[in-house]
Amino acid sequence: MSKDIKQLSNPFSTGGGGPHFEAHVQATFVALMLTGGYAPCLPCWPIKKIRLQGKSAGYNTDDVIVFVENPGTGEQSKLLGQIKRSINITKNDEIFGEVIKAAWDDFNNPEVFIKGRDRFALITGPLNVTDTKDTRTVLEWARSLDNADEFFKNIDLPKVSNDGKRTKIEAFKTNIKKANDDNDVEDKTIYDFLKHFHLLGFDLDIKSGVTLALLHSLIGQYSRDNAAYIWTQLVDEVQSTNKNAGTITPEKLPEDLKEAFKQPALAQIPTEFTVPPSETAETDWSQHRYANALALANLVGAWHDKNEADISIMSQITTENYSGWIAKIRDVLQGSDSPILLQNGIWKVEKRSSLWTALGSRIFDEHLDTFKKLIVAILTERNPSFSSALRKGLAEGLALLGSRASELINCSHGKAESTAVMAIHEIFADADWVLSGSLNSLLPILAEAAPNLFLHAVEKALRLSPCPFDELFSREDDGITGGNYLTGLLWALEGLAWDEKYFVRVCLVLGELASHDPGGKWANRPANSLSTILLPWRPQTMASIKKRNVAVQTLRKELPDITWRLIINLLPNQRQTSMGSHKPSWRNPIPDDREQVVTHQEYWKQISSYAELAVSMASQDNSRLGELIDHFDKLPKPSFYRLLKVLSSDAITGLPENERLPLWDRLTKLTSEHRRFSDAKWALNSDLLSAIEAVSDQLVPSNPLNLYQHLFSDRDWELYEKNVNLDDQRKELDDRRQKAISEIFNIGGLNLVIEFAEAVNSPFDVGYSIGCIADIADRRQIDEVLLPAYLETENRKLSFFASGYVWSRHYTNGWSWADRLNKSKWSASQIGQFLSYLPFTKETWDRTAEWLGESQGEYWAKTNANLCQAKSDLSIAIDKLLEYGRPYTAINCLYTMHCRKQPIDVAQIVNALLAALSSSEPFYSKDPYKIVELVKILQETPEVSPDALFVEWAYLPFLNSHYGATPKLLESRLAGDPDFFCEVILLIYRSKKNDKIADEPSEDRKAIATNPWQLLYEWRTPPGMQSDGSFKNDQFSSWLQRVKEVCTESGHLEVALTHVGQVLIHSPADADGLWIDRTVADALNSGDSEEMRNGYYLGFLNSRGVYWVAPTGKPERELAEKYRKMADEVENEGYQRLAVTLKGLSEYYDREAERIVAEHKGDDYDN
Repeated sequence: MSKDIKQLSNPFSTGGGGPHFEAHVQATFVALMLTGGYAPCLPCWPIKKIRLQGKSAGYNTDDVIVFVENPGTGEQSKLLGQIKRSINITKNDEIFGEVIKAAWDDFNNPEVFIKGRDRFALITGPLNVTDTKDTRTVLEWARSLDNADEFFKNIDLPKVSNDGKRTKIEAFKTNIKKANDDNDVEDKTIYDFLKHFHLLGFDLDIKSGVTLALLHSLIGQYSRDNAAYIWTQLVDEVQSTNKNAGTITPEKLPEDLKEAFKQPALAQIPTEFTVPPSETAETDWSQHRYANALALANLVGAWHDKNEADISIMSQITTENYSGWIAKIRDVLQGSDSPILLQNGIWKVEKRSSLWTALGSRIFDEHLDTFKKLIVAILTERNPSFSSALRKGLAEGLALLGSRASELINCSHGKAESTAVMAIHEIFADADWVLSGSLNSLLPILAEAAPNLFLHAVEKALRLSPCPFDELFSREDDGITGGNYLTGLLWALEGLAWDEKYFVRVCLVLGELASHDPGGKWANRPANSLSTILLPWRPQTMASIKKRNVAVQTLRKELPDITWRLIINLLPNQRQTSMGSHKPSWRNPIPDDREQVVTHQEYWKQISSYAELAVSMASQDNSRLGELIDHFDKLPKPSFYRLLKVLSSDAITGLPENERLPLWDRLTKLTSEHRRFSDAKWALNSDLLSAIEAVSDQLVPSNPLNLYQHLFSDRDWELYEKNVNLDDQRKELDDRRQKAISEIFNIGGLNLVIEFAEAVNSPFDVGYSIGCIADIADRRQIDEVLLPAYLETENRKLSFFASGYVWSRHYTNGWSWADRLNKSKWSASQIGQFLSYLPFTKETWDRTAEWLGESQGEYWAKTNANLCQAKSDLSIAIDKLLEYGRPYTAINCLYTMHCRKQPIDVAQIVNALLAALSSSEPFYSKDPYKIVELVKILQETPEVSPDALFVEWAYLPFLNSHYGATPKLLESRLAGDPDFFCEVILLIYRSKKNDKIADEPSEDRKAIATNPWQLLYEWRTPPGMQSDGSFKNDQFSSWLQRVKEVCTESGHLEVALTHVGQVLIHSPADADGLWIDRTVADALNSGDSEEMRNGYYLGFLNSRGVYWVAPTGKPERELAEKYRKMADEVENEGYQRLAVTLKGLSEYYDREAERIVAEHKGDDYDN
């Protein structure tokens, strides 16, 4: 028996780096997918999708699963990645053991891992030299040497290998054996596993890492000026998907991200360019005959000529009829260096800044008056009817007015700037959360128009009650848009923070916003913006260090809690990467690639200032003091010693013990961790640790209830030493715990032990320890006090305490203890709870039947069914779980039997799956992957009962490509039974015969007809197709004839034939070499089969699925050519009507190719 019944660690665990490192690694793969890059360790095929947190899909190595696909053959390969920022590749490292366990389980599960095709990757931050060099060498040997014998011979050769490499191979072998339930594994299997295992290092933990530079370079090929911000958006999107354990494909990404990664159109040099140019001067637009029209177009910036509201605005701005004015702009468009761009009805003005200088004299006061009136009306509209192009263009025009007013030389003095100020004032005068949200994307631009007034508007909104920002925070990830309504405001403030003039004020506004922020899963948060702006090694401002200190001191005075969080984030090693902040584009624009050099002296000057402030604030607040202890190792020496002085002061050492306890506990954990990893670069040296321990000794509690709490923290690994046998350490920890409980028991008896159990994080271990103590005189008395009184307590801690005690007594004494207990006065419910604390084995189940009789449900409804304990046949347990309303637990048992390759009763599978449909078990018990695996067993079992058809239909939403399954039985029934197909059609569609009502379906048919549309949509088996791949023409013909008869009578013929046509795209080639079976071709070509041909057309269109749009239109042209050839072949064989349908497909894809190429022309244009 084993004590170890705790659950495995959280699948989101990433070692010391946490979600930050994990999200950045995951975002790296997304960036590779979007830029056409290739995944490491896999063939150089395009990345098709990326699954995050794949546990729900059956993966154990689940942090990131990268799928690639051969574009020629459709063959797929995948990389299963586990992300750990820090790890030690040793025999006794628990984290490394978890990684190997997860990979080993997947390696032996052909449903999730295909040997020879798929790969594993342990993805880490920087490792020590031996972990990096020796581990990678060993893994490369496994991939380069021919067989296991040669590999292990290489490991043992003194002149080839060394002790470091032999240590690493032992680390793998030891943990593989543990993962294999401590059973030996053959060298050949270990060698095969290592061939599939890779160690990848990502240096995303430092600001100047190669990985981040390469990512920015890749992204810069698509969006040169915004690489850093697009990377930030990718990380945000990954964090959102990560939270929901979702899958990322290019098609699922937000439109702005897809737009950012559009491929530039492939262009060839025009023939006329090969002729030497004539001497022509660049157009002087200020002297163009339509310069006035162009000046007003530049003021507006963009509009959509298919939008009537936009056209009305243009007429008001220009005071001309739109048709007359646009004729002038069309004339400007014809120029070889025209600043006008027209794409799909959207007019845009390029190079607005240079045009502003050239044409500023053509703008007059009346234009500005009209402009102000219109922009206020447009941007304050709650439900905008204007195009986004017009709204953005006007906002940029307003920014030009406010930042470059001097160019408008023919306007009254101050007119341009005051127009911008008044417009901002009126736009935000009565702004509520709806308006603020609708302006989100425009706020960075509007802020540049009138920074002071913009900041005033934000400050005013923050003082309102209710505050509009509270509503916007609460609507983050709203179901309608799934977005963040405050991103634009944060970017606007970040942009203004670059100017020292606004810096302190912006920091205070961000602090106020942070005080309203309830938190969320988006990375764009006010507190993060503050940290980014003030980051000592990469400040995002032109403000001086002195001014930055002023901002932080001002924040401390007004918002101390926000300031505390800020300075903790600014300490060394808290933020080792930065994507930078938003930069202004119109007012004092700052290039995206600008690098501000921070000297070593400047960096430590800032750090010292923030560290001193942290110690000062912590000295006045014990909770902050405790938190700062966690950052002891990050403080500069002066602050380090000052903190030691605070901790050793009379004010702290004189605190009551219960108030000193958290401080002592944190100090103990800190020194323990640093001594455990004393060889790590980050570890404090022995002298500094001794100084901390000297202070810790002054705070040590005298009360055993306080002194021993850290032994029962539920974080056992923190109490283990590095590179010491794990089993030995676990035994030593058990001994320390038992001595502690023995001391507490001797002081205050069982009551004091119970009090202690309620105070610790792991009461189970308290119960376990007291159950193991050998020198307690009267154990029977303890049994009588705890049992049955504590079996059904509503106090969760005491419940865990009781379970630990029961488990310990059983572990120590075997079944004799439980059998001897006097249970005569126990209720059935208490006996059931007692049994649920015992191992999930046949011995427990037998006693359940014996002790509870007809009340066995008291056990089966409560047991947690720990399948790691159950080594015997689970069939008995499955029947009982089903009997007492636990079908999902029964499904887990059946799946475990399947994994153990034990024989399974198919009837139990059917019963469990059907019972689960109406189960009241918690939703988290439901595992779609396990359900699908059991359905597959039904599909592969020839003697399965007819109920399997009902099972398939009930779980039809799971039987798709995502879970690697199809509804085989239902598809076979559709293809073989025309009457069943007709009933499905009747369940979906209304009859065309108004005077005749279709026969009412039977109750059985109603029961299975919950997902008919999905069944037909996924249907891939055409009538006449046999399980061995052959095709029976007579069966197809008779099936089709019967469908026509039944559906003609019911009034469903047209829709039925449409669906038949769609499935016929999967029909086989003819035996004579024609690409389609001639019987099928005859049916499709028939004069009365127009609906079937329409369905055939739709089937081919839908078969393409989701796809990545290539700006060249090449895939569409290839499809057009494919269908053209197919049409030509069948037309030559006499199937003229079918050929017309296929030619229609060819023409459709020709048009698509032309449309795509046209859409991608001129995607890039300047401001």
